[in-house]
Amino acid sequence: MSTESEQEKKQAEAEESKGERQGLFESTGVYARPFWAWLVLACAATNVIFLGGKRRAFGVFVAQLHVEFNQTVYAAVGYMTTTLSSTVILMSGRRFRIFQFAGSAFVLLACISSAYVPNPHWLFLSHTVFHGIGSSFILSVVGLIVNEYFDKQHKYHILATTLVSGGSIASIVFVQMYASLIEAYNWRNAFLVLGAIYFVVNMSGVIFFAKRPGLGDYVSNKSCVTAVAQIDRKRAPYLVLWFIDRIMTSVVTYGMLLNLADYVHRRESSLTKASYLTLLFASGEASTYLLGALITAFTRDLLHNKLKWILIGCTAVMASLLVVWELFAADRMLSNFLAFLTGFTMGPSITFLFPAGEELTSLPGHYAYPFSLAGMGVGMAISPALTALIAERNNYHWFFLIQAFMMYIKLAALIINVVLQRCCGVEQSEIDGYRSIELDSEEKRKADEAAEEAAH
Repeated sequence: MSTESEQEKKQAEAEESKGERQGLFESTGVYARPFWAWLVLACAATNVIFLGGKRRAFGVFVAQLHVEFNQTVYAAVGYMTTTLSSTVILMSGRRFRIFQFAGSAFVLLACISSAYVPNPHWLFLSHTVFHGIGSSFILSVVGLIVNEYFDKQHKYHILATTLVSGGSIASIVFVQMYASLIEAYNWRNAFLVLGAIYFVVNMSGVIFFAKRPGLGDYVSNKSCVTAVAQIDRKRAPYLVLWFIDRIMTSVVTYGMLLNLADYVHRRESSLTKASYLTLLFASGEASTYLLGALITAFTRDLLHNKLKWILIGCTAVMASLLVVWELFAADRMLSNFLAFLTGFTMGPSITFLFPAGEELTSLPGHYAYPFSLAGMGVGMAISPALTALIAERNNYHWFFLIQAFMMYIKLAALIINVVLQRCCGVEQSEIDGYRSIELDSEEKRKADEAAEEAAH
């Protein structure tokens, strides 16, 4: 009898505890409702699409800036500092709206100040630093909040993380829009128009980016940086190899996007017409985003733990296509076809950046995402100088072959990473992403005692 009464008492306590948790969740109002998570995702995806579209279409500005300044800079700071900005956001108590507002303000400042630079040296401050800080805050907020509402256990986790890697989809519209704005109003006024558009889009996050109700603080001292110390040192090779993959991905992607318009502009006077290869490359990349979104929406976890094979296959094909492009670059029709195909085969490396980073580093999403973006940022810093060197010294001779060589480096890094993981039997990292309700020491003690009783 006493055993039965104790069991009934424990069951009653469990029901009471469950009711308290439900009451906590329901008391938060609209933020606790399922549709709110999808509104957060839609807003996050829109922010990433617009920021990604700006990066991918910036090659149109590059072509025009070469005419006036004969040089340019790029906003690599935004990706290189996402790990740091993610740490700052976590340590602040995940005040997403404040950092989203700060990011929006910096992006607006970047566009306005870039419109009035007296010489190219000031573009480093106006475009690289200001825009970099702004995009760093926004991308960090997006990565963290989507990982809260659609965590690894969520049935639509891959879909959600795919949607927030969708900068490529905007390239289809942005490339032509940038070219039209520059030709109609000049590049300085185009910056002002874009500043107003981006401020409105980015500020939408201030409305929707509320913390997930009932969710406690992240563990690991709330820091993405100090969390690295908790990772088993045996995992370091996987992180290094994935970082190399991200650098090569970024160098090639932005090398193509930043220079294809200038490549054509040297023999085509119209900037709008000169952007057609960039548009085709971006269209191929965007098509994989749409395809990936549809597959993950209908199949949910079909691509779970299969992304590494997709990346390896597409990387090998793209490297071969770039070699062919170098050999037949004079053929315009073939160049158009290859521009689309190379964009299509590069697409999965961008579209699945978030979930592939989790898969190939075995880290939780809020660590893997900023780590992946940091590698992309390093590539962005290298890409303009490297590709400009090829363009100016060799007039784009060997341009596509050098891109192919970097893709083969990426392919080698992916293959070695997968082989090492399979040989060593790597499992998901021991680092916890977060806990629904943060347990204090007393609650942990009670939980341990209950576990011991259940074991006996």
